[in-house]
Amino acid sequence: MRVAPGRAAVRAAAAVAAFAATALAPAAGRALTLSPLSLAELTAAAPIVVRARCEERQARRVGDGADTLARFSVLERVKGDPPDEVVVRELGGRAGAVEVTVPGAPASEPGDEALLFLAPAASGELEVVGIAHGYLPVVAMPGGGPVVRLPSRLAAELGGGATRPLATVLARVRELASRGAP
Repeated sequence: MRVAPGRAAVRAAAAVAAFAATALAPAAGRALTLSPLSLAELTAAAPIVVRARCEERQARRVGDGADTLARFSVLERVKGDPPDEVVVRELGGRAGAVEVTVPGAPASEPGDEALLFLAPAASGELEVVGIAHGYLPVVAMPGGGPVVRLPSRLAAELGGGATRPLATVLARVRELASRGAP
């Protein structure tokens, strides 16, 4: 099919405009999609894995946005040799008049307990692997021991169910770490 010279110019201009609008769009309007990570991939990507309890969190301004530093007491070391407390950078937060919300990112509150898969960021601060994939809440079940709440991708891998006993998940992570997962 032959396109008239005038139409070709209009199509080219439209393509350039569409590209420019996409490339120059503000970061706040962009989306981020992560592929689900297996337990082996989480374990391999995290030099530090701990069971920890959030003690405090403090939002701070970062450029035009905000993030949060959450201080955790380490309850149990699973992989690596972290100190008794770790400070974890979480995406999003409210600092003064600036509020940044990152859907799906962990927003730890004091008292929250979690199994954390951590890696150093370029800044040297620790971050959760895969934004939220490496943050697995630990909760106490009435009449039972602590359990890990699992997203569906990991629940199927660990035998089904939305929760698994903490001891079961920790044993699997230790096994994967000892084998040099994945």
